[in-house]
Amino acid sequence: MTGALGVSIIVVNYNNERFLDAAIDSALAQSHPLCEIIVVDDCSKDDSRRIISRYGDRIKSVLLETNMGQIAATNSAWPLARYPILIFLDSDDLLLPHAAAKVAGIWQGATVKAQYPLAVIDKAGRELGPVTPKYPPNLDTVTIRAEILRTGGSPNSPGSGNAYSRSLLNRIRADGGFELENPRDISMDTILECNAPFYGEVVTIYEPLACYRIHDSNDSMAYTVDKTRFDKMSRYITCKLDYLGGRCRVWGAKFDPVAARNCSMWSLECRLVADKLSDASEPLGEPVWRTLFRALKACIRTPLPLSNRIVRAVWLVSVAISPRVVARRVIALRFVITQRSAWFERFLTTVINISAGRGSARLDQRQPPKPEKWAR
Repeated sequence: MTGALGVSIIVVNYNNERFLDAAIDSALAQSHPLCEIIVVDDCSKDDSRRIISRYGDRIKSVLLETNMGQIAATNSAWPLARYPILIFLDSDDLLLPHAAAKVAGIWQGATVKAQYPLAVIDKAGRELGPVTPKYPPNLDTVTIRAEILRTGGSPNSPGSGNAYSRSLLNRIRADGGFELENPRDISMDTILECNAPFYGEVVTIYEPLACYRIHDSNDSMAYTVDKTRFDKMSRYITCKLDYLGGRCRVWGAKFDPVAARNCSMWSLECRLVADKLSDASEPLGEPVWRTLFRALKACIRTPLPLSNRIVRAVWLVSVAISPRVVARRVIALRFVITQRSAWFERFLTTVINISAGRGSARLDQRQPPKPEKWAR
């Protein structure tokens, strides 16, 4: 590709008046010369539309008269974009000023997705220190595709930590990838995570280009260590595996949802935590020790560097054998970013750096063929 590529930033909003203007301002503040801002409001009941109206012709606005859910709302906006690169910015998050320029600068002809970490901020916009996710080094498309087929997931960022090619979304739409029986059961970024590596190249950028805001209304329940949160996450994983199974049938790719769930560290961690947090009166699907055994087995087999696997194994055992009051604190270290101390963040960063130094962080690349053979 020659010349600068334009970037369309699509801010997706529902009842986020507290943070909406900051999100739009961050999109308007991009240093990249070719940017447009589209704001879609999914029939908010708060003061969001008055905030949107203040921006006048500096943005395009899509104001839905019926609440349609995230996927339908997003799909009502991106076809209006005039540039080939799309960033879907959650209305409680922020883009850093150089985000669009950085993405456009690394984009190649085969790129369909660029993913990058997010700096964590609080509801007032103050940086809290952690950066999420901590990507393994040397991550490439073949690796990501293999992990999706093996476990149903891959190293990836929340919604605002990604950029996509418009052509990718056109191809997913033409291929039936947005035709969902229950579209509110799954998110747009999950759909795009599942599809992207089968249509082109996924590029990982290792510097944060956006900010992920933690607040009391996050759908992810990011502040809580509660069984309800992990039961919800487990149900979501089931929906994701069902969706991915359907897509693999379209592509003719081999995928076993049951095997994927038993190989997925994320799924097994959620199950272990939910069982550990259950009341004594609640029946368990299986004993905690059995879930621990399956999780440790998956941990041994996961193609991550040895240092990463050791840390995960220690965490799993600590959750399983600790008294519940202690286990809650151990669970919080893993799942509540705001409760991580500075030393723990430094420790995690050191583990990643050691892995990078050994050059052993590429995941298993034996299964799938090269990307061009998947492209349709």
